[in-house]
Amino acid sequence: MSEKFFTTVLNMLKDRQLSISGISRELKTSGYDQHRLIITGYLRALYDTGFLEELEIPPSKVYTYNHRRQEKDIYLMLEDRLREVDSEFRFPVAVHILSTLFNRPCFRYELNLLEITPKASPYVRESNDERLKEYREDITRFDIPASDKAYEMNGADVNIISKSGEVIFGIMKEKVNMTGLRSRYHATRISDY
Repeated sequence: MSEKFFTTVLNMLKDRQLSISGISRELKTSGYDQHRLIITGYLRALYDTGFLEELEIPPSKVYTYNHRRQEKDIYLMLEDRLREVDSEFRFPVAVHILSTLFNRPCFRYELNLLEITPKASPYVRESNDERLKEYREDITRFDIPASDKAYEMNGADVNIISKSGEVIFGIMKEKVNMTGLRSRYHATRISDY
């Protein structure tokens, strides 16, 4: 099953409970005509991995999104952290992070997911990479419109790279258990040591 299928199922169950039959019907309207047994197995796997909650409501089981899991994708994590970046640098920092993480230019659609509007910047240029069509097709989590512009860095800038590092380190500190590894005495910069 693709990431699009995964996202479709989770979005379908974000704010409601559905039986296997209800999920099957909705998936058919979304263009996924899968056998009921395949859907049942897939839902069970999502339950086993903690993405869904399973409730027994005789005569059937119903599924709903497990909000306690609260797993954020990269775009939500970046959106939260990029709010802390000065507005002048938010766009180039986002482009730098996305293009570095994905080894390709980033698309306007992705910037919209971060709630960033592309604007004129000396650090960023519109990409004319000859493989943009290929990059669009490689993205399976969502559809990138064929007319969507792509952006890349206009050279390396120490300030943008530094701000990008701060964003990524902030996400790591939030997500990685560092109990017993950090100093009790908090320095504000590495050079303070």
